[in-house]
Amino acid sequence: IIAMQLVLAVWGLLVLLPLVWLVLSSLKTQKELTYNVWGLPSVFQFKNYLIAWTRGYLGRFMLNSVYTTAVSIIISVACSTTIAYALSRFNFKLKKPLYYLIIAGMMIPIHSAVIPLYVTAMKLDMMNSRVALGFIYAAFRIPISVFILESFMISIPKELEECAIIDGCSYPRIFWSIILPLSRDGILTITILTSLTSWNELLVSMLMLGRPEVKTLPIGVMGFIAEFASQYTLLCAGLVIASVPNIIFYMLLQERIVKGMTLGAVKG
Repeated sequence: IIAMQLVLAVWGLLVLLPLVWLVLSSLKTQKELTYNVWGLPSVFQFKNYLIAWTRGYLGRFMLNSVYTTAVSIIISVACSTTIAYALSRFNFKLKKPLYYLIIAGMMIPIHSAVIPLYVTAMKLDMMNSRVALGFIYAAFRIPISVFILESFMISIPKELEECAIIDGCSYPRIFWSIILPLSRDGILTITILTSLTSWNELLVSMLMLGRPEVKTLPIGVMGFIAEFASQYTLLCAGLVIASVPNIIFYMLLQERIVKGMTLGAVKG
């Protein structure tokens, strides 16, 4: 046990050390960083963050990422909940083939479809569209989301629906009033997983979004690195700002994220 704790402590130190260095470097002057890489700043240069925020347009990039992520979450949750409900509650002729077809989508990574996505977006005039990018993200998240939600919904007792039908409830009312509330843990899980993948995705967004005013945060950070390549303190400040949303997200929802990563490993 002691050996394991020691290993974890060393690993934690290795992970935290670059982050601490990044924050300290962002608070130095260029001269201090050049002559004393590991030293503490004599005076905290908080203006580096203001300059990085304004000159790097990080606020605009963050808003674009929020917009695209929100679209992907809404579409993914709306489609996944209805599909999972149909697969878990109704018997129809093509149920199994449809289920296996959807689950097969889990084996197709989004980056393997980059060229078809690009060609389709060009032909349909969907380039530089944050909404279209959100739809693409949602489409590739629906299979795993259906798999997770179907596992949740199939465990809900059918007696609840039978009682509701006797009381005169329609299937849409049952879905809205019974199934969705009882599946809230699954919905929260797919929301978190969808937001993580949509927020951090880079390759497809680079192909889809060319205009500066619609670029998402990962693209903006790449441009920021190129622009401030020689101004290391501003570069560090910008990277800290770009990292803050992910760090806060993980700190607040770390247990749910871990649960979501393992959920569905054993169906049901």
